[in-house]
Amino acid sequence: MRSHENVMDSIWFGEKGTLSNAKIKDHILKSSTETEVLFHLIELFKSGDFTQKPLLIQLMNRTEDDDVLKGCIQVFFSVATHEDIKEPTHFHFLSNATENIVHTFASAAITSLSLEIIPYLLALLEEWEEISETNMVIRDTIDYLIAYEEEIGEEASLDEIGDYYFNYCQVNNPEMYYFQQTWAFPGDLAKKMIERVMIAANHEEPLKMELIPSLLSIWTGEKVPGDYYTIISKGNYKDFIHYVNGFQSKEWARGHKYFYGYKL
Repeated sequence: MRSHENVMDSIWFGEKGTLSNAKIKDHILKSSTETEVLFHLIELFKSGDFTQKPLLIQLMNRTEDDDVLKGCIQVFFSVATHEDIKEPTHFHFLSNATENIVHTFASAAITSLSLEIIPYLLALLEEWEEISETNMVIRDTIDYLIAYEEEIGEEASLDEIGDYYFNYCQVNNPEMYYFQQTWAFPGDLAKKMIERVMIAANHEEPLKMELIPSLLSIWTGEKVPGDYYTIISKGNYKDFIHYVNGFQSKEWARGHKYFYGYKL
């Protein structure tokens, strides 16, 4: 069993376990710390059982441990559906969140793949308007999700971004899941990763990709054979090609969201 100390094991949540769902739920009941509860919830989710998602949300809103809260936020956004995000009470913890927690929330929000997260980010932008670094983190996430800067400029006001978001939702389908303004699809991310791998291999450079390998690993339940710092060479670039060929043999629906191979 891997350590309970880190929710994210490098770029993902670790290998799938071998315990039955009943055994995992028993471990949850017998957990003596919040960290153990979170660890076992992740193991349950990796098995495709999301029935205990309310317990994750409860833990996220009740814990007083910042490390546990950060872990909960990361896991929540990876398994959250649009309906989960639409419910404001799920984000009660934001009412007294520290700057550090807001940074975690804004950064992790990208992995929600949901346009429904934007109103919460706009509310945080208004609340943290005077804190330049936090303001920038929130704006960067909103731009990553809906690309407002290209249309209305990076200095756009809160109201202008809000109006842009409203119009954006009119011409896009909020019921679908998005990555960089297109319907989320593992094959699209794989193509971008392989393009970078081939360039890096020619110069024996680090992969220098962080988000895409992480998302692919979490969506498919199969870890990408490298991370941001992995030096790509003629000796290992084929590992990435084999990886992509492996998961592309399965059926994936464009515009849907997955966690360890299970459609949410």
